[in-house]
Amino acid sequence: MSSAAVARIRRRRFREAFAAVWPALFGTGSWGVITGVAMIQAGLTLPQALGMSMLVFSGTTQLVALPLMVAGASQLLIAVTAILTGLRFIVYSASVSRDLVRLPLPRRLLLGYLMTDTGLGLYQMRRARGAPPQRVAMYVGYNLPVWAAWHLGSLAGILLASAMPASAGFAYLGVLAVLAVIVPMIASWPALGATVVAAAVAVAGWHWPWRLGMFAAIVAGVLAALAIEQAMARWRARTVRSD
Repeated sequence: MSSAAVARIRRRRFREAFAAVWPALFGTGSWGVITGVAMIQAGLTLPQALGMSMLVFSGTTQLVALPLMVAGASQLLIAVTAILTGLRFIVYSASVSRDLVRLPLPRRLLLGYLMTDTGLGLYQMRRARGAPPQRVAMYVGYNLPVWAAWHLGSLAGILLASAMPASAGFAYLGVLAVLAVIVPMIASWPALGATVVAAAVAVAGWHWPWRLGMFAAIVAGVLAALAIEQAMARWRARTVRSD
């Protein structure tokens, strides 16, 4: 196949992916705006907020880390909490390793940085229907627009909040942002169990020092989801044997 034909296929894959992810970009941008406002309202300076947005690139991790930073928690606790909230990306990376493993390391690192929940979810759905050519272009087409929408929204939120007076009255924005992401994900018994257990532990540990209750809630939620998954697997196995 000629290089011109390869380039046409690559562009077509990118356009197809972009068209598929387009409807989600407004929500991603809005999530970025809310997170940008939350960073400034939490006391970060303009350069700090911009740096956190670019380097962390995870609204969930940022909104989890901000209360710990405000409370004066140790850097170790903040780092461990951020790692726990980002563990899903290890699974994400493993799921696309076959498609990216032959690329040079710098390019793999760049593509890993661009990885998003929305983009990867759509990529995997398309990938499940078959392995089309130029999958890297398709991967970029799904994830790059989400990356751009997030950072444009985050920048808008940071600039908006920088022009607003600091007020605790805006603290609820971060909570609303997290709820907007979490609620649609509660679509299974493990997810529901993890949510209930994590919420209960978070409330019980609200007054623990250095926000340790939040850390305990994350661990308890993960363990609850794993326990429910195992219980459901055992129940399904018994059901199959009884049939």
